Amino acid sequence: MTARPEAGSSLSIVLPCLDEAERLPGTLAAYLAHFPPGRAEVELIVVDDGSTDGTTVIADQIAATDPRVRVVRTTHNHGKGYAVRTGIQAAQGELVVFTDADGSYGPEQLERVVAALERAPVAIGARSGSQTGAGSPLRRLASPVFNRVMRLLLGLPFHDTQCGLKGFRRDAAEAVFQRARVDGFAFDAEALLVARRLAIEVVEVPVTAEERQGSKVRLRGDAVRMLADVWKVRRAAARGVYDERRVRDVAG
Repeated sequence: MTARPEAGSSLSIVLPCLDEAERLPGTLAAYLAHFPPGRAEVELIVVDDGSTDGTTVIADQIAATDPRVRVVRTTHNHGKGYAVRTGIQAAQGELVVFTDADGSYGPEQLERVVAALERAPVAIGARSGSQTGAGSPLRRLASPVFNRVMRLLLGLPFHDTQCGLKGFRRDAAEAVFQRARVDGFAFDAEALLVARRLAIEVVEVPVTAEERQGSKVRLRGDAVRMLADVWKVRRAAARGVYDERRVRDVAG
């Protein structure tokens, strides 16, 4: 059985970052303003995944003025999946939510996911069809197509596997992310596949994303890598890799 922290936050918000020096301050300000300073049970974990634009310096400055902010650094850029796993491993909350550092999902959207964790061990944001393909015309076409291909390859029933807002009860987070291994953008789908393999209930929550410029996703190259990762996940699942009982499974 995994021990609980004797004292700590009841809610951990993980913000994976790569070169977010411009947008991170606004995101942190919005969340810190939403949660009153007296709510010491809330922590924001900034995971700087090898940024080169001063993200760490800015995050450290904010953390120095507010104990609710913690900064975790990786030695070099590994990928969003790696950054999320690192943040979840560092989290002390009974509920753990990760969201995009660019502020695409505001505190009100995060609260929707947190509320849904009363009903199920995992709650994931689901954008409307018009939002899943936000951006350029090519991106609006490619995003829903990719999402459907990913769902078909992995047998996932969810409408929006790639929404950047997902929440977990602590036991579910540990069970899923101690098995997960994808470092890149396909980590979301892998996490959902692992949850289904472990019979952990997942609920979808309608959320609204605000479009942000400067996406780190490069459509052509990243799409190829994501599909390659999805195929690796499919093969690993067929070999029973995700069924290894390395941690305690979670009931719904």
